[in-house]
Amino acid sequence: MNAQSQTPASLVHFYDTRTHAIACGESGPDRRSTKHPRQVTCQSCVALFDAPRTHAEDAGAVS
Repeated sequence: MNAQSQTPASLVHFYDTRTHAIACGESGPDRRSTKHPRQVTCQSCVALFDAPRTHAEDAGAVS
């Protein structure tokens, strides 16, 4: 199933417990999220997993 064929209700976003927000920035009353990466279906959130992290991010620094 590709991202274009998914409805907003079927998308599951990644909830970042450090920032207490959806990783891709999505907001609204009909969004679903999880803190478990294997259940994420939002391609924007998945892309953030694949992005290289900086040392500051790994250390939990707040920018």
